[in-house]
Amino acid sequence: MKTNRSCTPSLVKSLFDRHTPERLTEKDYRWNFIVNCTDNALFNVGMAMGSMFTLFPVFAKNLGASNLELGLILAIINLGWGIPAIWGAKMAERSAKKLNLVLKYTMGERLPYLFLALISFFLASRFARLSLYLSTLMMALTVYTMGFLGPPWMSMIEKVIDARRRGTYFAVGSGMGAILGIGGSMIAKSLLASNPFPQNFGYVFLTAFFFFMASFFFLALTREVPDTKLHDDEPVINYFRNMKNVFTDRNFRNFLFERIISSFTFGASGFITVYLLKRLSLPDDTAANFTAIVMASQGISSFFFGPLGDRKGHKLNLLVNKIAYVVALALAIGCTRLSQAYMVYGLMGIVNTTGNVGGMAITLDLTSGKRKELYMGSLYFLTAPFSFLAPLICGKLVDSFGYTPPMVLTGAIGVFNFFFLLKFISDPRREEQTRS
Repeated sequence: MKTNRSCTPSLVKSLFDRHTPERLTEKDYRWNFIVNCTDNALFNVGMAMGSMFTLFPVFAKNLGASNLELGLILAIINLGWGIPAIWGAKMAERSAKKLNLVLKYTMGERLPYLFLALISFFLASRFARLSLYLSTLMMALTVYTMGFLGPPWMSMIEKVIDARRRGTYFAVGSGMGAILGIGGSMIAKSLLASNPFPQNFGYVFLTAFFFFMASFFFLALTREVPDTKLHDDEPVINYFRNMKNVFTDRNFRNFLFERIISSFTFGASGFITVYLLKRLSLPDDTAANFTAIVMASQGISSFFFGPLGDRKGHKLNLLVNKIAYVVALALAIGCTRLSQAYMVYGLMGIVNTTGNVGGMAITLDLTSGKRKELYMGSLYFLTAPFSFLAPLICGKLVDSFGYTPPMVLTGAIGVFNFFFLLKFISDPRREEQTRS
C-alpha cells in the first residue's frame, strides 16, 4: 500500500508533509480515525464492486474457466496475500514513515481494475481465453501488491490508530464500506442486467476503479510520526533466517497454525456462488444480489463485533467466524430455495466481519511491542502456500466428485478449527484486561 517521498506524487506529498507531527495528539488520533475509516470504507466498496469471490468467478466462468481453473485463480489470489509479505515487511522496517511506502506502491492494487475494464470492453468478446489469462494476471497483480503492502499498512495502522479503538476502526471502515457497498452492488446488478456480456463486467470494474481512487485521496491525509529507530538493511536470506524467532513465541506459533487450518476451512468459499447459481438455475446478475446481502450483513454486524472485540478480545470474533461459516456451508449444501441462498450470504457477511476485524485486530494485539513487521511478514508468508493449495484441492475435488463432498470436508475442518482456536490461542487483550 505505501513508501519513499521522492517517489510520491507532488500533490500527495504536499498533503501529508503538511501534517508530520513530532507526536500524535488526541486530535491527530481522531483525524486519523476519520480519514482512515473513510479510506477503508471506499476501498471496501471497490472490493465489493469487483469482488474476487462473488463477481470475478462468474466473469471467469463466462470466459470459459473450468472448475479446476477457478480453483487455480482462487489459489493465485490466496498466494498473493502471503508470498510478497516478507519483502513488504523487510522494507517497512527500514521506512521511517510507513505511509510513504504504502503510497508508493498502492497503485498496483488499484490500476488493475482499470485494465480489467479495458479487457472486458475490447478483448473478451473476441479472445475469451486470452482475456481469461490477462484478467487473472490483473487480479494477481492486485492481490500480490496487497500482500506486499499488508505488513507496512498494518504497521502504519498500529502507529496512527489509538490501540483502544483498533477493533472499532476496522469495524467502522468495514461497516461503512459494506453499507455503501449495498448501493454499489445494486449498481453492479443494474450494469450486469442491462448490458450484454462482457461489457457489463467492464462497467462494474470501471466503477470499482473509481472508488479505489477516491480512497487513495483520504489515505494520503494520514498523520504519522516517523520512527526514530530503524532496522539495518540485511540480505533477504538473513531475514528469512530471522523468521525462526517467531516460532519461539508459543502463542503466536499456535496462531500461525490456526491460520493454516483456516486456509483449508475456507478452501471451498470461492465455489459457493457458482454452486448456488447452478443449483437454483439463477441468472448471473443474481450474484450482485448475493453481494448486496453480504454487504448489508457485514455492515450491520461490523458495528457490533468491532466494539465487542475491543471489550472482550478478538479471539471471540474468530470463534464466531468459524461457527457462522460452518452453518453457511450446511445451508448451502441443503439449499432448495432462493430465500435459503440469501440466508447463506447473510451469514457470509458475518463471516467477513468477524474474519477481517478479528483477524487483523488480534494480529496487532499479538505483535504489539515486538518486531511486528517480521511477525506479520512471517505470518502471511508461511500461510500462503496452504492458502494456495486449498482452493486447488477443492477445485479438483469438485471436478471429480461434484460440489457437495468438498463443502462437507471443509465444513468438518471448520469444526476442528473452532476447537483448536478455543483451546490453543490465548487472547492478549483478554489477558491484559484480567490483569488490570
